[in-house]
Amino acid sequence: MKPFEFFRATDTDAVMLSRLIKRTIRTSNSKDYDQQSIDLLCAIFEPERIVERIRNELIFLCFLGADLVGTVGLKRDYLRSLFVDPNYQKQGFGKMLVENMEGIARKNAISEIMLHSSLTAQNFYAALGYEYLEFQLHDEGPFILMRKGLSESPC
Repeated sequence: MKPFEFFRATDTDAVMLSRLIKRTIRTSNSKDYDQQSIDLLCAIFEPERIVERIRNELIFLCFLGADLVGTVGLKRDYLRSLFVDPNYQKQGFGKMLVENMEGIARKNAISEIMLHSSLTAQNFYAALGYEYLEFQLHDEGPFILMRKGLSESPC
């Protein structure tokens, strides 16, 4: 297996990142969300809106060789926008991205991370130690508010 690398996203990554996210939403979330919800979710990740996020959040990209396989963001104490290309799911990249951000959060004295999980990803986050807080209904569809306390070092 080729080595993977993490890079901080820049404005020039917005189009590539938008394509990855929208492809992932349309493929992975289609069993849990209707077409209207998927279209609304995809609209959130147009390149112009991603540029705004890049400028206001810590966003990392994960590459395997030349292939963009995933992304994750951190805004204060919220884990945001974890997406792994459907061709690379269930290979540990999502877990690596989350653990990378948890490590950064610990270094910045963040004691717990919150997130809004899609229905599709709820079991993934639960397996990483995130606990269910509440069901929420947004314009883009239902989501699950989850949290995880961070210790000084990972378990």
